[in-house]
Amino acid sequence: MMRVLASCLFVVCCVQSATISVSPSPYNVEVGQSFTVDVGIDSVADLYACQFDLAFDPGLLSASAIAEGAFLGLGGPTFFLAGTIDNVDGLILSTADSLEGPVSGVTGTGVLASATFTALAPGTTSIEIANTFLIDSQSDFIYATTGDGTINVVATPEPVSVGLLLLALASLAAFGTVSSWTHGGQF
Repeated sequence: MMRVLASCLFVVCCVQSATISVSPSPYNVEVGQSFTVDVGIDSVADLYACQFDLAFDPGLLSASAIAEGAFLGLGGPTFFLAGTIDNVDGLILSTADSLEGPVSGVTGTGVLASATFTALAPGTTSIEIANTFLIDSQSDFIYATTGDGTINVVATPEPVSVGLLLLALASLAAFGTVSSWTHGGQF
């Protein structure tokens, strides 16, 4: 009995886990800026299909698109489902990608999908990965850890303030020229 338990423990300890994560993280953006983050996979073996959800703060971010990454396509033709964008609740639900036909899965590291957002208001939010399912070419689950992304949204400087500063500097330069001209260069 101990030998069976030890064998099972050895097998469990030797199974390598892939990591699915959002990058870059942290990511600094300005209010009004559109930006793209990648959902990547690291150290996966024989990946045939995947599914995941993304969650974010809808008060700070608005999602506009999600596109297929190049990783699974390395194994052959794919079928991609972008999923559903819900900017009220801050979710991108049921994004999925799968190889087609009887082919081996893909091994390695790469981008599964890219999500495009617009920054709405200053603050810090995470983009969380949830409900992940990774399947190999034998229809077995692949265990994976997740790594959420952090987005720092900063206020954009007011262009009016910069314009007023430039106007003030130009006025001072003109005043100095006029003042020296009207007084014959003497004060």
